Amino acid sequence: MLDKLKILILGRLSPLDGNSVYVQEIKEKLEERGHSIHLLLFDEGEDEADRSFLPYLFKTQPYIMIAPSTIKKLKDIVKSVKPDCIHISLTLSFLDFFIPDLFDEIPVVATFHPPFDKNKTLWGVFSQLVYNVYAPFLNNYDKIVTLSSVQSEFLIEKGVKKEKLQIIPNGVDPIRYSPGFSNLKERLEADFLFLFLGRISPEKNVRVLCEAFLEHNFPEGVKLLIVGDGIELIKLKKDFEHKNIIFFGEADLNLKQDIYRSSDVFVLPSSIEGLSLALLEAMSSGIMCIATDVGATKDALHGFGILLDPMNLKEELSRALIDSYRDSAMREECSKRSREEIIDDFNIFKQMQMLENVYYNVVSSRKLLINNRL
Repeated sequence: MLDKLKILILGRLSPLDGNSVYVQEIKEKLEERGHSIHLLLFDEGEDEADRSFLPYLFKTQPYIMIAPSTIKKLKDIVKSVKPDCIHISLTLSFLDFFIPDLFDEIPVVATFHPPFDKNKTLWGVFSQLVYNVYAPFLNNYDKIVTLSSVQSEFLIEKGVKKEKLQIIPNGVDPIRYSPGFSNLKERLEADFLFLFLGRISPEKNVRVLCEAFLEHNFPEGVKLLIVGDGIELIKLKKDFEHKNIIFFGEADLNLKQDIYRSSDVFVLPSSIEGLSLALLEAMSSGIMCIATDVGATKDALHGFGILLDPMNLKEELSRALIDSYRDSAMREECSKRSREEIIDDFNIFKQMQMLENVYYNVVSSRKLLINNRL
């Protein structure tokens, strides 16, 4: 039996998005497997037994500006915790570029989350720039965890060595996110719910979704539920003050379960994505999904939903909304197949086994390297 490991996970828990959820999920699941996990977070708080907090100058959803004292605090925590391995959930900070060089005897694994798209849109061009900047530095990590073969191929094109990459898709807990009873639809006085759940920011195209929804004059019981927070929320609430569009705000875990179980169609009209956890949660909950063909979305949907061309979004989204509303047989088939896809290929328990193997391999390789030096 292999020894249990002590892993230091570097990331953040706020603002709430796929990156922060990823950090919390892998901590929880790795501890269930018997490993000792210490979180090192770019968040506010007092240091505790299982977590410490790194200073920073400012933080936005995609970017963190580290403070002059960040590296010293990082080194002190590593010295105190004595981890077998460091796992950094890359946060788009200056620290990402040189953290592997700080620790000679400790292997460092990174999960590379930044969304990507090969289309020549504003967001696609920006993502390609980010990947070009990161690629040379990623080769310094012991292992880079990517979310899909599409992302790995994209990184290889940018100069990352193939042997450095390990594909471990995002995964969700199919027990936690499962079909079930909810009375939320009754409380919202809805007969049919389209759902968007995520960060409400420009690249998510929530405005386009609201416009497409209102084009159809759906019956009064057909509603669009917008769940989440972000920089566009206030303006959208003002511009789309309509009885059939509900801006719900953020939702905790229990509310999310209720929301998914009450919804009929999940819509993700983003211009750019990595591999959306909200999409996987919706699929696991047995909801038919409509999503743009960006990032690794096609790998997840696998034909069991409606894939949209981001270059022709408004027209295709409008058609997808009406088609999914009218075709109950399609919704039922997509619901069943999506749930099966999660259990087979995007199951977090399976992903944790793969991540655990990465840790054991890099720890073993680093020990062998040190022994050879001696």
